[in-house]
Amino acid sequence: MVIQDLFLYFAKFPDKDGVKAMATMGASDMPEYQQLLDALDELPDTSLVPDIKHYVYGQTFEDLQQRVSRLFGSWLYADYGEFTMQNEQGSLEVTQRVAVTVAVKPQQTSDMLERIIASDRALELLSQVQAHLMADCDAGRLNWLARGNLQKMEVVPFVASELSSYGWTLLIDATAPDMLGIADAARRMRPSLQ
Repeated sequence: MVIQDLFLYFAKFPDKDGVKAMATMGASDMPEYQQLLDALDELPDTSLVPDIKHYVYGQTFEDLQQRVSRLFGSWLYADYGEFTMQNEQGSLEVTQRVAVTVAVKPQQTSDMLERIIASDRALELLSQVQAHLMADCDAGRLNWLARGNLQKMEVVPFVASELSSYGWTLLIDATAPDMLGIADAARRMRPSLQ
């Protein structure tokens, strides 16, 4: 569920129509597909940062490239990455690298001044996302991010000429106690292994 939880969390930020546009198939044999569609329908009609018009979520540059090639304007890309785990006395702490990019894809005829403006707008939009993230973490609404991790955030320029977009990426090492449920599963298995 961690991947779906992250998807739904960051889906609150862009315009709702831009989020729902990701569901290009409309239906699937996987029951979770309909559950995600239902969860998207339940999102408020007004997003948290409505000036972000599109949403991209995935693990690969190909996913990102395929989606961004069909849009113009601002977009948010939530990229989930590797997990690292530290086991200490039966307690497992899981850290996942999360990157959140907000970028603007201007029209093909943009010049350097428009690119500067696009970059500046993207940074402002990412700052709004970051402020919401901090508030949610402070309020205890994020089971996948411990408050101490927000001291370790990093914002770097997003540069991908093949996407014709200009923006910024927020990098977070999201740490939480056993967010994957591995230690609990291992404890339940111990009696059956003897």
